[in-house]
Amino acid sequence: MNGYKAALSKYAQFSGRSRRAEFWGFALVNILISIVFSILITLVGVSSDGTYTTVGWILVAAIVLYGLFILIPNLALQWRRYQDIGWAGAVSIIGWFVPLLTFIVALIPGNAGPNQYGPDPK
Repeated sequence: MNGYKAALSKYAQFSGRSRRAEFWGFALVNILISIVFSILITLVGVSSDGTYTTVGWILVAAIVLYGLFILIPNLALQWRRYQDIGWAGAVSIIGWFVPLLTFIVALIPGNAGPNQYGPDPK
């Protein structure tokens, strides 16, 4: 939860570095929120004939709005995470199209001590 709060507190901050804990905290909370919304949509948002109910459409709209809300902090967090390992944040753009790259970057420990993108976030 701390990683989630930290990422949101740096909503559109692309400078600096972010630790793995911040990245994974943010990712895991977002995964849990997505699961909860999916379960709710399945349980109360779909009628017996397989169409969305009014509540279903409201839940779908809510998850879309949430996705838009976290888009910028997600991009900024990825950018800072790439900088933490010493890569240019712009390389994270490739990670948007090749998610495996961002997953690998999320597993790599950051550079110890300061690098060209800022002090060690530890």
